[in-house]
Amino acid sequence: MTKFLRRLGRSLRKRLRQLGLRRMRALGQVETLGKATLHVPLLCDGAGRVVLGDGVHLGYEGAPRLGDGEIRLQARAPGVVIAIGAGTAFSNNVQVIAEAGVTIGARCLIGDAVQILDSDFHALGAADRHVRPGAAAPVVLEDNVFIGSRAILLKGVTIGRNSVIGAGSVVVRSIPPGVIAAGNPAKVLRPLPPDHDPLP
Repeated sequence: MTKFLRRLGRSLRKRLRQLGLRRMRALGQVETLGKATLHVPLLCDGAGRVVLGDGVHLGYEGAPRLGDGEIRLQARAPGVVIAIGAGTAFSNNVQVIAEAGVTIGARCLIGDAVQILDSDFHALGAADRHVRPGAAAPVVLEDNVFIGSRAILLKGVTIGRNSVIGAGSVVVRSIPPGVIAAGNPAKVLRPLPPDHDPLP
């Protein structure tokens, strides 16, 4: 009986998540280019748009989870877009907040509690930080990028195709394709083996 109730609870939660995605599509907050799968709640609360490619997976049952594992994709202003490429998978508790725009390529892996922020959100000068917005610049993750758990990607960075960002890293400058980078601030540690590129 207990197993049945657990399965029933999981099934109901999954249906509620899919209904939430349908509601966001109806409101024009989310556009799906194929099938997107939700394993945790999704919050899209900005005035911009979120575009999900085919085969995108949001959340992972086996990964660490804070609370319900909610993923937040917030395109803050009209005209701002967060675009997530086909086959990309997010773990739990990921936050992507955009004032300029965030583009995530195909087949990327985003670890749990990753934050992608394309703005300073407040001016940095002591006299201005309570009255002026901060600088913003788009963030781009090229195809097949792997971002480790709890990494933070800040405004204006590009992560090159096939690169890996180590867990807990703070990325403040762009990272070239095909490398492993880690640290605070993140630095290139070494190139990946040049064996093959899995994407066409």
